[in-house]
Amino acid sequence: MRRRSFAFTLIELLVVIAIISIVAAVLFPVFLGAKGLSLRASCASNLHQISVGSRLYNGDYDDRYMPVNYQPAGSPNSRNDRTWVQMLLPYVKDFAIFHCPADSSGWPELEATFDQDLVPGDADSQYYSASQRSDYGYNYQNLAPIVKQDSNWVPMPRDNSEIIEPSNTIVFMDSVWARTSSGEPTGGGNWLVVPPCRYYAAAPGGLGVVDSFTGAQRYTADVYTTTFGWQPEKPTSPTIYGGAWPWHLGRANVAEADGSVKSVAPAQLTSGCNALGQWAGLIVDPVRYMWDLR
Repeated sequence: MRRRSFAFTLIELLVVIAIISIVAAVLFPVFLGAKGLSLRASCASNLHQISVGSRLYNGDYDDRYMPVNYQPAGSPNSRNDRTWVQMLLPYVKDFAIFHCPADSSGWPELEATFDQDLVPGDADSQYYSASQRSDYGYNYQNLAPIVKQDSNWVPMPRDNSEIIEPSNTIVFMDSVWARTSSGEPTGGGNWLVVPPCRYYAAAPGGLGVVDSFTGAQRYTADVYTTTFGWQPEKPTSPTIYGGAWPWHLGRANVAEADGSVKSVAPAQLTSGCNALGQWAGLIVDPVRYMWDLR
């Protein structure tokens, strides 16, 4: 009696491999997108908790936002200074909340950022350097500008009640510390982000261009900054978006003053203003502009 063979022929095997390859090619982007959405949701949860901590801080300090740090000038260090991240730590409880799960760029370990001048018995000092690599940058120039008065730098935290559109005013957002020569993010995030525009275009019959950071006439106030606006002319710079960074499939998470969190594309962050390097562009539509308090 003749036995029937159940072995695959070479052609059949190649056909199966081809089908599996095609299915894998179709499904891989789907799995990648699902993972990206999951990381974005986890990041949004972190931002929400930070926003809650910020509002609790507001309630304890006459409804005002956190200053950037205690000592904006001189030689700030873990002994004599605190960053805004450290100021919120008592409210959020967990330093890991300041790490975006999508950031695999080498966010420094806490142990690697110990300062030589740590104060014995001061547990918060160990977070000083690490806090500056927070993946969530603070819109400090609009919410807590540091203005030079005479020869002193003075923090001027804004009052939460001054915000006219809380649902369209950025408080925190995804950020980046540095980028490699090829443009890849490295070193974690940046505790500070800067807006794309600084000055309002003069309104018809108005008194001229106004500084959105202080509300004063243009060039009347010297305001501390880490960088002068966005640098779109430098595509591999960490300040191409003023320190902000789209960690999530080309989009960034943004926490608004009302506590809501949303995902935006970098182009949306310039809505209402003509973004140019060195803050040369002007804010032309305050309603659409997401950074100022108006």
